[in-house]
Amino acid sequence: MITRYKYNHDLPYSLHDMRVSSISHEGNSVVLQFENGYVSTKEPYPQVPGSITVEKVDADFMDVMLLSKYGKYGEFRGEKLTLDEFLNRYKEYSFEIVDELYGYNSVQYGGYLSVPDSEILTEMTLSIYYWGETVYKTEE
Repeated sequence: MITRYKYNHDLPYSLHDMRVSSISHEGNSVVLQFENGYVSTKEPYPQVPGSITVEKVDADFMDVMLLSKYGKYGEFRGEKLTLDEFLNRYKEYSFEIVDELYGYNSVQYGGYLSVPDSEILTEMTLSIYYWGETVYKTEE
């Protein structure tokens, strides 16, 4: 027997190339604020101002991985932080999302971390495990 399956998550917005200006861990939710919002996946694909709240997160399974500078291949020295450690260390930053990965009760955003007074971009992955919903708040 052969069973074929292709997961198709019908997302209302794309975060590709969008910049997160702040991340906050508020109670059992994580809130991502965006510099210029995100893009609707419905024609005519407008970019809309907005934020995202991930509800009922599991703080024990949220982390940030800081990987290679500029996303280079080969050897690198990285660091894995809890989300709260990351938020305590980085007060000013932007995080450009390049990849969005969705799975069973989890989301992973991959991209590049930019900090003031540095031209170096660091490859970064934000992973969140949650039991609630992802809420897109827009100004549409």
